[in-house]
Amino acid sequence: MNIIRAEDNAILIWNLERARTAYISGEEMIALSRWANGESNPFSQRLEDLGLLAPLCKQAVANAIQLSANINAPINSFNAPESIHIELTEHCPLNCPMCYKDGKVNELSTDYLLEVIRQAAEMGVFQIAFGGGEPLIYPYLCSVVTEISQFKMASTITTSGMGLTASRINELKQAGLNHIQISMNGSSKDIHSRSRDGFDEGIAALHLLQHSDFSFGINWVARMDNIDDFPKMAELANNCNANNLNILRYKPSPTENYNDCALTSEKTDLLENFIRKIKSVRIKVDSAFSNLRCKINSRTSFMAGCGAGRRFFTVGACGSYMPCSHINMKEKPMNLHDNSLKHFWENSKHLAMFRSLGESISAPCSDCSYLHGCYSCRAVVLPTEGCFFSGDKSCGMQGN
Repeated sequence: MNIIRAEDNAILIWNLERARTAYISGEEMIALSRWANGESNPFSQRLEDLGLLAPLCKQAVANAIQLSANINAPINSFNAPESIHIELTEHCPLNCPMCYKDGKVNELSTDYLLEVIRQAAEMGVFQIAFGGGEPLIYPYLCSVVTEISQFKMASTITTSGMGLTASRINELKQAGLNHIQISMNGSSKDIHSRSRDGFDEGIAALHLLQHSDFSFGINWVARMDNIDDFPKMAELANNCNANNLNILRYKPSPTENYNDCALTSEKTDLLENFIRKIKSVRIKVDSAFSNLRCKINSRTSFMAGCGAGRRFFTVGACGSYMPCSHINMKEKPMNLHDNSLKHFWENSKHLAMFRSLGESISAPCSDCSYLHGCYSCRAVVLPTEGCFFSGDKSCGMQGN
């Protein structure tokens, strides 16, 4: 199913089955307009081959293009979020060495959560991504997933796999959940346990999903203590028939020394080489690892790089709004009616900081050719450099 949304002199096309978004503007939108009027062209054919266009979409595309002339999005962001990340609960039964949470156990009420979902649908949000804590222990998970499905939005969860059973998979599928990501940091218990708890639970979850028809993938955080294991992680993902292996950048944790855990530039180059060689499984690179994405793609584009405040934001388990779950920049509304999601998206001072990075960031990022497709990860820069607008000195991948 494709959903088309008007943007500021552009349109977005979202494919639910492939969880893929196309941002189309300029000459490409002109080509798409011709397609909507019956003229096929190489650009429209490429989108059709990717599953992002179908003949039944022509009227919706034409309508969105017409509306786009009257959309005024916040600077350097979409008119509305592509996705909203929601921390259902801060509670987790595991004790991961790299955990960045502060030990609190807040949990969203269902009334609050249902209002968030309603407002997200009203804004035209494509996807709700659930995290935690451990989202599988949230007692009302299936009911809120059902609500999201009824609003024609997609839903995903990221989980350790603890508590996932065959019957739970079936319940979540019936409720309308679209995808599950299992967090695994090693192909063996020894390597995984250096940074995460729950290896056996994660492997068991992967085996259950392997024998289901559910869409799933693996989240893997790149660290000095597991980088050499990456080819085996790719082999594990392939053997489990995972849809993807998603690579995340390591972010500072209060329980670890960042410089001991974060990849050196040499090891980041090694990871790049691994990615280029592995063909057995779809490799994804998270937007927080934007420097690596730029290096692999050798290009930049609008809305590439870190998506915090530009493509998404987070609703915390305490009911606060945040640009990103890894940064303690909270704005807590009195209630969702006094400070709606739309109001936050359009007026937040913290989101504005993320959107102005291209104009305010310092060296070495300010001198990098990848800047406007990267912006670097503020969850890394803020605690290591002490200033939100500092350049990322730990990157080591500056473009020429």
